[in-house]
Amino acid sequence: VSRGQRLAKIEDYEIVEQVKQAEAAQEVSLATIRQREADLKQAQTSTERSRSLYERQLLPKQTLDDNEARYQAAIAQLDLARAQSTQSKARLEELRINLANTTVTSPVNGFVARRAVDPGAYVSQQAPVADVVDITTVRLVANVVEKDLKQMKAGDATRVQVDAFPGETFKGRIARVSPVLDPA
Repeated sequence: VSRGQRLAKIEDYEIVEQVKQAEAAQEVSLATIRQREADLKQAQTSTERSRSLYERQLLPKQTLDDNEARYQAAIAQLDLARAQSTQSKARLEELRINLANTTVTSPVNGFVARRAVDPGAYVSQQAPVADVVDITTVRLVANVVEKDLKQMKAGDATRVQVDAFPGETFKGRIARVSPVLDPA
């Protein structure tokens, strides 16, 4: 498999529907903001008009106070609508992250060594789906007979043959030589 390749897909019908609902809620929030902005503009115009009439003593103080109170309420309503929009946007982003997490991808280029679940199986959040191994570099522990030990030094190049690949020789280097002999 390649790095980023999809290994498994978790059923996501419920999350897809939640994302659709959150997108609709976000659209409602944006429409509410536009409505509150229009209400604010109207309240501001009405307050300015009332202030002008009051200064010319053509309007009672109570009417001016009422219009200023409506203007302040319109500001608060717009602030509330913006906060609700931010909240719905955060919920939408959370759901999109959850939706993206329903696809299990390979973290490395390599081979699937073991599949841990079958299609249709129930999995928990931390349960492994598959073991992917990268075999571009393989570490090997090899036992040598005592008489050959003095010929081996860390850093020396070596060649290895294994039963799993008959007739094939792998090149490598000795990373370290254990200072302890195996009595067996």
